[in-house]
Amino acid sequence: MMEQRFADLFASGSQVPLEIAEREITLTYVLKLFQDSEVLQELAFKGGTALRKCIYGKETRFSLDLDFTRTGKEIDAEDLILRLVEILTQSAYGIHFSVETKDFYVSDDRSSCGAVIGYRHDWHQAIFKLEISLREKPALPLVSMPLKSQPYFKHLEFSAFSVPCLQFEELLAEKIRAASQRVRARDLYDLARAAEKPFNVDLIRSLAVIKCWNVRDPFDPQKFFERIQSSKYDWDDLKQLLRRSEKLDTKRMIAACRKRYQFLENLTQDEINVIADTKRHRLKETTVAERLLNRKK
Repeated sequence: MMEQRFADLFASGSQVPLEIAEREITLTYVLKLFQDSEVLQELAFKGGTALRKCIYGKETRFSLDLDFTRTGKEIDAEDLILRLVEILTQSAYGIHFSVETKDFYVSDDRSSCGAVIGYRHDWHQAIFKLEISLREKPALPLVSMPLKSQPYFKHLEFSAFSVPCLQFEELLAEKIRAASQRVRARDLYDLARAAEKPFNVDLIRSLAVIKCWNVRDPFDPQKFFERIQSSKYDWDDLKQLLRRSEKLDTKRMIAACRKRYQFLENLTQDEINVIADTKRHRLKETTVAERLLNRKK
């Protein structure tokens, strides 16, 4: 693990508390461990940490945990989580990891597995959450993305590397699904940040429909906008992840999302048909993807 003085410099330059900067650094070490063990061949990086590390870099909020999607069913849930736990019960790069038996799981409905990972090194100790979604395979081909350069990289014991990641459009579609179910301040921020980027609106709308179909929760654009507008946000939870100089304009974020994501209301007949099938699941997953994605990639 790099010396604390380098982490202090990174925290100061990033205008965040040391413990937030330290977590960013530690998660980079964990990703390197996963790459060294080749377990990333079974996983696709996603979530807020993927957005920061692979899409935006220093231009977006910090993130504290690791999220992945299992890329296939060649390895079952129990074997996968046990393999990850085995990796994270060792010492590497001066970091000592530990996972208690009670702190890793496969959910009863087998839609996810994960663990609470403890770790310590010379100048800090903490925990972070690791979660792997098992309920769906990536809808689009994965992309190997290099980690966005950060000032602390020159103090790492290894060179920059890449990780298999969901494409940006699929990362965004998952954020839309999350906001349709229960939008958090972090999700709103991520959606507002994504609203500034150019993207294929038809592809993202179809992906959002597919993502909701996968969990049997019919995609409803109106519900998405209502949740964004009326949710009670924990702004303090978000503020800890932002530069101190970054002004949090909540009204602007909500207005930006309402304007930028209007395209979600322009459902095609194929998308309407898939939404109608969401509860019953008469269609096959491959059929849904073929109907909605073939012409939009």
